[in-house]
Amino acid sequence: MNFIKKHTIYILLFGASLSSFAQDLSEETNSELIEDEVKIGVKAGYSLGNLTAGTDNVYTENYESVSDVDFGLTFEFKLTELISMQTEINYTRRGGKRSGLQPANVSELSDQLNMFFPFIGLPPITNENPLYATFESESDLQYLEFPALVKFGWGDDFRFSAAIGPYVGILLKANQLTSGNSQFYLDSEGTTPVFVPGPNGQPVTLPSQSLDAETNIKDDIRVVNFGGILALGISKKLNESSNIFIDARASYGFNAIQINDQYGESNIGGVIFSLGYACKI
Repeated sequence: MNFIKKHTIYILLFGASLSSFAQDLSEETNSELIEDEVKIGVKAGYSLGNLTAGTDNVYTENYESVSDVDFGLTFEFKLTELISMQTEINYTRRGGKRSGLQPANVSELSDQLNMFFPFIGLPPITNENPLYATFESESDLQYLEFPALVKFGWGDDFRFSAAIGPYVGILLKANQLTSGNSQFYLDSEGTTPVFVPGPNGQPVTLPSQSLDAETNIKDDIRVVNFGGILALGISKKLNESSNIFIDARASYGFNAIQINDQYGESNIGGVIFSLGYACKI
């Protein structure tokens, strides 16, 4: 929690400092002052999101990036020829994919095994001592994000820009998608298969089971996510009031997304490439 608070305070102070700098520069460089200018824009693009494990935990390791579509609205308030403030409302999807041997959350099977295991001297199946299986797993996290960026720009017909600032993300939906058929194992190496009592009372290996499922995990994920954004862009003027633009950015969430740290701690982030259109209002 101290880590989250510290980094959130840092990014807010940094954003406030940049805003103060922009305002001071606007007041002190009267020769560069321009008339009030506000641009509203729309954008859509391709994102490559990922989950980064913050702790050594079997539930959060070995996730790979996933790709999806992002889109949103931009509101740019020009202060000088060099500096503007840009706020946005963006819909974005984050998450990660994992394949191979991993913990399997199969509560019904675990409950059945826990009635049998104590009689043969095996520990119960719990979140800390899970079953393992070989399957595909994907975390699908959908957010509404609100960045507040300080933007620096150079040029006229072609204009280059760089922007930095914090964002707040509000979780809209969170699902865990699993697929595949597998035997179950008692260890993370897959060397000890799960066995159950057979017809003659002798233990037999549990046959492969389907792991196809879509599970709502919203109650396990924090509703609010804080992070930072660094962006680079280029725009092309269409006329005196409108332009098209390309934006490339990286984002990273400072707080772990899980509510319960027994499932590990993960941070979300991503790289986004967008194409958009903006005009003065």
